[in-house]
Amino acid sequence: MKSKFFVILAALVAVFAFSYGASAQTLTTDIVFLKLGYVPVYTFEYDVAGSETYDWTGFAVAGEYNLNFDNFWLGFGLEWKRMQGDDFGSTVTGEDKYINQFLSPQFSAKFAALGGLYVGAGVEGKYLISSKVPAGGEKADKKIDLWVDGILGYYMVSPWDGVFFDLEGRFGYNLTNNQFKDKDTGDKIKSNYDVTLYVGIGYRATQSEY
Repeated sequence: MKSKFFVILAALVAVFAFSYGASAQTLTTDIVFLKLGYVPVYTFEYDVAGSETYDWTGFAVAGEYNLNFDNFWLGFGLEWKRMQGDDFGSTVTGEDKYINQFLSPQFSAKFAALGGLYVGAGVEGKYLISSKVPAGGEKADKKIDLWVDGILGYYMVSPWDGVFFDLEGRFGYNLTNNQFKDKDTGDKIKSNYDVTLYVGIGYRATQSEY
């Protein structure tokens, strides 16, 4: 798990370095965000009478490049998310928990208002890259799902030129529900959604002068 985390972190750092470049630089209006997230809610439920819900929590790391068109932002991002939880709210702890890691390319459209508030919507392809289950449990097949996101955030200026502080919340809803479909019974997922709260930094991207 640690090796995968460092691979994702290295990829985000590479994006950061590339956006800064190595030659003479000039600031653009495009904005890059690097974010750490907490996931207080990740829930899914089977479409079966009397089914209980899986309720997990976790954390995330994300990077996003936003093309700025007069405060209309088109964002292209990548997120790594690690979720952990019990089977139907049981009291198992530590090694007996479910641990799932997802990698999600993301696209969003956001409107930024005066004062730093922004609101928007997005889509993402969420892919299960790693799964650990309690003893006796069955690992889920690795599949990709299409999610839609509602976005609300606020960015504020910092003492450093071209650098911002960022707070953001996202509500995600699974449209395709391929992941965690029961392989043996064929039971389908009724609903699957999550909430992610981010803190991070943003900075104006640069371009090289030739």
